[in-house]
Amino acid sequence: MRRATSVLLVPVAFVLTASGGWVASGYGESAKQYVEAAAKALGAARSLRIAGSTSVSAAGRLDLVLYSDGDVQGGITLNGDLVQVRIVNRTDYFHASVAYWMKLGKLSTATAEQLASRWVSTPNSSASGFGSNLGIRRFAAEIAAASGLSIIGHRRIDGVATVGIRSSRGGELWIAATGTPYPIEEVKLGSSGASLTFSGWDSFKLPTPPSKVVALASLGS
Repeated sequence: MRRATSVLLVPVAFVLTASGGWVASGYGESAKQYVEAAAKALGAARSLRIAGSTSVSAAGRLDLVLYSDGDVQGGITLNGDLVQVRIVNRTDYFHASVAYWMKLGKLSTATAEQLASRWVSTPNSSASGFGSNLGIRRFAAEIAAASGLSIIGHRRIDGVATVGIRSSRGGELWIAATGTPYPIEEVKLGSSGASLTFSGWDSFKLPTPPSKVVALASLGS
């Protein structure tokens, strides 16, 4: 499963060269200060939804709720195949279609059908797990690591006033310009572009383990 997750994860900080003069209030006056404030706000969140497209070679989409304790719930779509994901108490759970399992492990139809009828679990720390790749802190750290930053302007996104920051490596981060400086949208520019939105701050209940679970290790994987 690690092989699969390695192609669907996209760094949230697409490492934001343009100039701009508009400045939001409250977070300082430099692009770096805005990004630092956004990374801090994200890192302090109890929960949030992250959704959108990735720029990886295997066309993918994310629609996940992340929690400060490391739990996750939602879905990841790769080449048209939806994989439902839950991470609860450091155990990863996956639920996918027959087609997904057959393509992933070159399994027989009978085995793939058996897997598709239930959730498959593996320790988060195992080679088949997600590890920290879907953690809030991971996303916050990637935003904080952005470099070559400049303010490019402002716009409203779903009614939220934002300030835009661009990096020298071709990505834009749009940050709430009033209130808590949450990241609102992240865009990767160019032909391999992607777009991620952040919403639902601190509004989600913790997930619970699914039923009808089979351990990946018991399948000899």
